[in-house]
Amino acid sequence: MKSITFSVDDMPGNSGFYSTNKEGTPPDVKYKFKQKFAPKILVWLALSSKGISAPYIGPTKGPAINGDLYVQKCLPKLLAFINKHHQDDKYIFWPDLATSHYAKTTTEWLTTHNVPFVSKCINPPNVPKARPIEDFWSILADKVYNGGWAATNEKELMNRIKRQLKKIDLKVVQTMLKGVRGKLRKIEEQGPFSIL
Repeated sequence: MKSITFSVDDMPGNSGFYSTNKEGTPPDVKYKFKQKFAPKILVWLALSSKGISAPYIGPTKGPAINGDLYVQKCLPKLLAFINKHHQDDKYIFWPDLATSHYAKTTTEWLTTHNVPFVSKCINPPNVPKARPIEDFWSILADKVYNGGWAATNEKELMNRIKRQLKKIDLKVVQTMLKGVRGKLRKIEEQGPFSIL
């Protein structure tokens, strides 16, 4: 799950300014009004070596998505993806540690639909090198904001995300996912720093 804002300037980590003369920097550069929660679009999808699921792309209010919305909008797309590509495979769904991913309604839904998932107690926090989806989100953000592009409204941003998703090469996704099992085994045996 990734939140994409109207402009790369609104992304966390892109705030601030750089100057060799702070006193001479105009006030409109130094001080910029910013909403507590910038308008953004939530993008959810599942990845596997066999492809990319249908995405959920929709507006979100506040800092995060809740469990009910996640169950209603995202998980049916996961189930359709599993049924299409992994019906007879051994698989495990690996969500990140977002609250909505382990909400009671979410875990009950996954259990009811026989979707095995990584339990919260063994899900490694903050190991982006082991999670190919983190690289995928970077690729998508680069495509969305390419050339300094910025959206003026939600519909424009949603359409841009949809177009850029179609341009992502499946072979790139498959390459990202190739070494995941080996990385996870190494983390289990030698700890999370072993893959850095």
